[in-house]
Amino acid sequence: MSEYEGIVKMLRFFVQMKNFGYVDRIGNALNPEPVEVTLHEALRAFRSVRESAPVDESGRRYVEKDGKKIPVPGIPTEEEIKAFLDDVRSDIGVAKRVATLALAYPSKNESGGDE
Repeated sequence: MSEYEGIVKMLRFFVQMKNFGYVDRIGNALNPEPVEVTLHEALRAFRSVRESAPVDESGRRYVEKDGKKIPVPGIPTEEEIKAFLDDVRSDIGVAKRVATLALAYPSKNESGGDE
């Protein structure tokens, strides 16, 4: 699943923001169409948040929620999105696995966000 790391990190960001809608819709999709629509909406919202997020002294973007700084990961690449959607079209279980990973706590080396 590391080939979808950018998508997982983006969805995990929404989970940290207590916005479970995108993850739930992707994880509960019964066919590829809802995954495509939801991913499109998530990317659009994420770009907006990311582009307006402040940058800390180390150059990382973050948003504040409940007094905590939540790192804003990078935007998934076009190649990653294309590969994910192609794989979802052949196996809807891929979407469920990505949604499940987004709900898990990140490993130590991921938790600091990225730029």
